[in-house]
Amino acid sequence: MIKAGALYIVVIVSLLIAMISASLLTIAFYYRQEVQKKARFDKLLVNLESGTAVLLSEGFNYYDEAKSVDLFEDQKDSLVLKKELWGVYELNTVKAFEAKDTLKRAFFSGDAFTDPNAIYLADEDRPLSVSGTTKITGDGQLPKSGLKQAYVEGKPYAGKELIYGAIKNSDRGLPVLNDKLIQEIEANLNTVEGLPFLVKDSISCSFFNAVSIYKLAATQMNLGSRKLKGKIILVSDTTVNIDADTRLDHVQIYAPAIIIAGGFKGSCQLFARDSIIIGKNCVFDYPSFAGIFKPEESKIQAKLSLGEGGRFSGVLFSYEKTRSPLQTIISLAKSCKVNGEVYATGYVKMEKTTAVYGKTSAKRFIMQTPTTLYENYLIDITLNRKMLSKYYLSSSIFKRDHREQRILRWLN
Repeated sequence: MIKAGALYIVVIVSLLIAMISASLLTIAFYYRQEVQKKARFDKLLVNLESGTAVLLSEGFNYYDEAKSVDLFEDQKDSLVLKKELWGVYELNTVKAFEAKDTLKRAFFSGDAFTDPNAIYLADEDRPLSVSGTTKITGDGQLPKSGLKQAYVEGKPYAGKELIYGAIKNSDRGLPVLNDKLIQEIEANLNTVEGLPFLVKDSISCSFFNAVSIYKLAATQMNLGSRKLKGKIILVSDTTVNIDADTRLDHVQIYAPAIIIAGGFKGSCQLFARDSIIIGKNCVFDYPSFAGIFKPEESKIQAKLSLGEGGRFSGVLFSYEKTRSPLQTIISLAKSCKVNGEVYATGYVKMEKTTAVYGKTSAKRFIMQTPTTLYENYLIDITLNRKMLSKYYLSSSIFKRDHREQRILRWLN
């Protein structure tokens, strides 16, 4: 005879079995869902890598417009690719999506830097003289008149070799540039009308968003302690002053003249028509760019100067389309160090103990001592191509027959 309490126990056991079964089914459901999610995530990561490879390929020439791609033409592996110029570098964005799942990445790209030359001096029928502790490590393209030792200020040349590398003859002009990119930069330097004014002290703009372009009002010529980061362009029709406590992260600035106070640290791209004056002990992180673009009608000597003890990682650049009596000049004060490239369509002026780890190209070199100004002399200067990081990437402003693009920096 079954006890009355047995039914109660059966009901409880049935409920427990039902709860356990429901839990197992729920766990199985969510486990399967997570497995599917992980599979989609892994697939999107693979698609992101494929999109990145497409953006870096030499055949991808779609600029400023987003391009949709169906990788396998099955309506499941879709990408949105976009490449645009960001100053003298290239900004790439890729989005991979399936249904409601989306992964995206943004990065700067640059050109592989395989040039073995530490120095390029245009052939103006003048030799290059070296004196003191000057050391050129890397190949050189020099005038046919060659390289020679010089006795300056009571000191001879201290090295065993005039150059620690091979020598080839240079041309009358400098290596060719990307005219299309230069024209775009010059257009930006002349565009100030119709832009909104900068009203906030701190702005951060993702590189996935549209560019934020601001005009600096007359009362905003000194950026003060502003913090600006990301896809931001500042434009001015007068001199811009950047303080030591200004924070700039990948921002572009266009102005007739730019003055940077001593002690500044950041990463930015500076474009000016007349002058860029960088104070003492400033540090520009890679990838930075500072360039002067002298208008043809200008009657002044456009100048870019890096102050004593400065550290610059990137490209220092001066340009004029037609050679003028007052050629552009890049001036490097004593104890400066440049990691990257120095390119001047006019003069490069150096003071003692300056070092360039990379490549220096110029029409003519100038050395200033307390007593004399020397032309095409290098005195106590270090030019070392081999000290440049193997991961350094160059800008597309330098024209190349074959471009091999690589990832320069991840963003966002």
